[in-house]
Amino acid sequence: MLKNREELLYYALNNSQECMIRYDESGCISFCNERLLGLTGYTAGELLGVYIGELFQDTFEIVDNHIQLTKAYSDMEIIETDIYRKNKTCFPVEMRILSEEYDGSEVFICTAVDMTRYKESLRKVEETTLRLQDSMKARDTFVANVTHELRTPVNGIKGHTELLMEQETDFQKSNYLKMILDCCSTMEGIINNILDFSKLEAGKFQLDEKPFSFYDFMSKMEKMFTMLTMRKGLRFMMNVEQSIPDRLIGDELRLTQILNNLVSNAVKFTEQGYVGVEVNLNTRINDEVELFFMIVDTGIGLSTEDKDKLFKSFSQVDASVTRKYGGTGLGLSITKDLVNMMHGKVWADGEKGKGSSFSFTVRLKQEIAQDAAAEPTPVRIWKPSSQVSDMAAEQDLMYEFGSEVNVRALKKYFEKMNISMDMDNWQKAESFTTIIKQLVAGGSKELQRATFRMEMAIRKSDCDKARECAEKVKEMLAQEIEGQVDLR
Repeated sequence: MLKNREELLYYALNNSQECMIRYDESGCISFCNERLLGLTGYTAGELLGVYIGELFQDTFEIVDNHIQLTKAYSDMEIIETDIYRKNKTCFPVEMRILSEEYDGSEVFICTAVDMTRYKESLRKVEETTLRLQDSMKARDTFVANVTHELRTPVNGIKGHTELLMEQETDFQKSNYLKMILDCCSTMEGIINNILDFSKLEAGKFQLDEKPFSFYDFMSKMEKMFTMLTMRKGLRFMMNVEQSIPDRLIGDELRLTQILNNLVSNAVKFTEQGYVGVEVNLNTRINDEVELFFMIVDTGIGLSTEDKDKLFKSFSQVDASVTRKYGGTGLGLSITKDLVNMMHGKVWADGEKGKGSSFSFTVRLKQEIAQDAAAEPTPVRIWKPSSQVSDMAAEQDLMYEFGSEVNVRALKKYFEKMNISMDMDNWQKAESFTTIIKQLVAGGSKELQRATFRMEMAIRKSDCDKARECAEKVKEMLAQEIEGQVDLR
């Protein structure tokens, strides 16, 4: 039982996990706790009156009969050094020095924490890191070599098959050769995905940002995706917002890869209907723009639990999907990483059996002319191929937003859209919705988003949702055109 405050103090000092030493101006030790004695192998009697430099060699020095830290440690608050045991071995510690005037002289308190386990843990972490780096380097070399070796026979098979197709006149044999070419293209895609995934994981993947024409880029995408969808008997649609600047700075190749991954995925999982691409301008701040892309389809759709698996490496929604449609599950994982590198985000939405939509944002810089800020390049708007003749015949899109003629055109196309939905002709309803969307292009961002939601509902053949969205659009139009329009 402790009898007074002094005994309580010494009890606390002796049971502390820190080594504690009191010494005077000349460096002579006058107190040390049990923790220090236990770690160093000394007894209290052996250390009393001993110079503290015996414990901490090369840490202290005497200058003008006054102890002080050596120059190497003089400016440090926390000192990393070694403490020596009785048997002349040592172990690492973190030490602090406190000083105070007591009874007319200066008294020093040294506290030291044993860092042996911490240093050992650091050493093991470093060893593990080095082993991991060596392992990753070996893996990268292996992947690079394997993908190179795989490309050689695939290219050989592809080249010889193309030569055979030029000479083959039999229809059935030509089909077999075409199937071989399709398999080669699939294999090339898998090889490229594995190589990209390896680079991304190793942190060796870098974007190559250069100036490019956004509308030339989208034109190339339209041609490529039209051919891709035509092979499967699907319709392809592309809409681009008019306010997006043409001259941008970014990695055009990787943006192509992102779109190609998502559109190819949509085509793969869609047996009938269409695949569509929508591009909008989210924000423009100084010389930076954020673009919003949405890829929609009428394919097999997604369930809520499927969405969590989509962007993980080597993952598809279930085994039956892998068996039926093939693939490694790397495409969407790579897409997510590329989007993140472009300071964007990616989302997936859909419903089982009712199609799906994948959307993402990317940030790109706008290329500004050196002499003056360039005016936005005139925009080309792509429309579904089934709508081209309708659009060419219509002049309503030239009308100024809010004008009397614009209002009449809106009313006409809302009526046509409603009639098409009543007749369950969703393709025609979608055509009229696209015209309405262009007629309201001069309105507010909120109005354009509401029109876009209406278009999405019609693409999904959701009659109730489409009518609800249409009423919202009409209501917003009436407010923005100051009551000039009655579309009900």
